[in-house]
Amino acid sequence: MIEVVGIVANRRKPAVKGVLEDLFAWLGKQGISAIAWDDLEGVVPECRTCAIEDIGEGADLVIALGGDGTLLTAARGVGERLTPILGVNVGSLGFLTEISVNELEEALGEVVKGKYRSEDRMNIQAEVIRDGRPVGTFTALNDVVINKGALSRVVELTMWADDHDLAVFIADGLIVSTPTGSTAYSLSAGGPIVNPMMEAIISTPICPHTLAVRPMILDGDQTLTVELWSGDSVHGKPEIKLTVDGQIGFELMSQDKIVFTRSARKTRLVLSGYRSFYEVLRQKLKWGDTRRKS
Repeated sequence: MIEVVGIVANRRKPAVKGVLEDLFAWLGKQGISAIAWDDLEGVVPECRTCAIEDIGEGADLVIALGGDGTLLTAARGVGERLTPILGVNVGSLGFLTEISVNELEEALGEVVKGKYRSEDRMNIQAEVIRDGRPVGTFTALNDVVINKGALSRVVELTMWADDHDLAVFIADGLIVSTPTGSTAYSLSAGGPIVNPMMEAIISTPICPHTLAVRPMILDGDQTLTVELWSGDSVHGKPEIKLTVDGQIGFELMSQDKIVFTRSARKTRLVLSGYRSFYEVLRQKLKWGDTRRKS
């Protein structure tokens, strides 16, 4: 039963304010109360607000209004809780936020009745080891990216799958993604499309300086370990970043090791009842569309 809804939205999208007004009006008619991300103060009608980390606390459903980045923010806020997240696309491609604004009221009606489809998506964990000690642990729904800075030339990466040597290569960086994230940055860098309900770890090199290193899919039970080295530095420090879901940054040092494993955390997404994953591929990415245009 839905009694409290958490609201996360991208206030920078011009259409969001009108969508929020309609949403709050609909929730009021249903007798459903709302709690909003405190970033939305002054944009949403009078209601309780909270930090993003608390958005899933006490909420039966979280609605993310915006693009995929907004849904990733909501997922970070929900954290270990399995609070369902309904992603609503407001004016962008929105592969994860597959429900359109026009479908929102009908989709919410089905959710309130308990008639909805959801999937528990795998997350990936990245632990940074420096001088033999962990210095940071991060969790991502989409991907974790090792990326050189604008002034760095290249990064040398050594990779292992469990205890097996995989490769030593030079590249601009590396994307390690979940199946959910396979249609994001990884796909743009030449990575494979992977069904989001699979349990897998996908490694996609960014502009490798060799044709011998290609994207690879590891089993979700495996551990991917990456050690990096960079001879370039800015003010005496290597300019290499770890970026988590495009939202959290962490500065890496030469000879750091990053250990990637399947996280115990899952993210529950409420999905459209109108289309499958493959229909979304065809509609939003024009995947496999080779028909002649008249």
